[in-house]
Amino acid sequence: MTYLSVQGLRKEFGAFKAIDDVSLSLGRGRVCALVGPSGCGKTTTLRSIAGLETPDTGRIELDGRILFDGQAGIVVPPEERNLGMVFQSYALWPHKTIGENVALGLRIKGMGRADIRERVGSVLTLVGMGGMEERYPASLSGGQQQRVALARALALRPKCILFDEPLSNLDVLLRERMRFEIRDLLVKLDITAVYVTHDQTEAMVIADHMIVLNAGRIEQEGAPADIYARPRNRFTAEFLGRTNLLALDHATSDLATGSLRSRSGVALQTSDRDPRRSGDLLIAFRPESVRVDEAPGPNSFATRVISAQFLGSQTQLTLDLDGEQIIALLPGKQLRAPEESLRISVAPQDVLVLEE
Repeated sequence: MTYLSVQGLRKEFGAFKAIDDVSLSLGRGRVCALVGPSGCGKTTTLRSIAGLETPDTGRIELDGRILFDGQAGIVVPPEERNLGMVFQSYALWPHKTIGENVALGLRIKGMGRADIRERVGSVLTLVGMGGMEERYPASLSGGQQQRVALARALALRPKCILFDEPLSNLDVLLRERMRFEIRDLLVKLDITAVYVTHDQTEAMVIADHMIVLNAGRIEQEGAPADIYARPRNRFTAEFLGRTNLLALDHATSDLATGSLRSRSGVALQTSDRDPRRSGDLLIAFRPESVRVDEAPGPNSFATRVISAQFLGSQTQLTLDLDGEQIIALLPGKQLRAPEESLRISVAPQDVLVLEE
């Protein structure tokens, strides 16, 4: 059952289309990530849900209540939408204690002092900040400040929480840890959330549903693992990780049988068979799908090593395949010398045909 419904949102700033027919449907307790490059429309979509931007057209509904309807002229003010928001910049009052920051919204709502004290203590404990009510933001690390910002949103017991790139100001290790903490907390509390980020890994960890935006429009949506494994086009494939792309030669390929050939002459078999596709198409496979083989087999090729880089848990090889440069990611330390000959293979189920 749909809990948060966003239908046909459009927003223009002069001649610039920030969002163009963006829609999403989210069940209660589900987390949706909006991902895409800067300027793709993800933050404008989030701000429209929050009521901080007024779309030109469309409709937003939360738990059966209409928050915005362009046709009917309904625009519910932000403070009446029962939404929580966690910002990139933390947005904590530096002259107020942690407890006062978290309690501010509750005081505005007119909650009694005893109830406020109890609520503030419980949500700070929930985010791992119990007992720090009297400290000030300047005495906290970036991760601690972001936990306080999350506690402030949770204290209001919103129907939905909106996250606007909340981890982008944190260092790499802390950002990785906070991804899992936020995901675990949202699942534990069964909270519906919309999460904006440009970090595809962050989105895949936190979200149940992902929407990939580009130039204000939806390129693809679905479960993060499904979109990563089956991207529809070049943009989605390249935005969600590294991808090897070869231009498809229509004249020598048979999309019905899965027999493919690139314009440079590389022949591959694929399980991705759909003869209805036309126009400029690409053969694609992920670097981690490349395997090192000793003996020839299906989709097996002789390559030449151009370079090798050890990345810690993986080794990245740049290979020459019949004049095409491809990337292979191998587990562990598997360095190869430049100009070394190497036989590789790719399973047919890992070879895709994408739109340009």
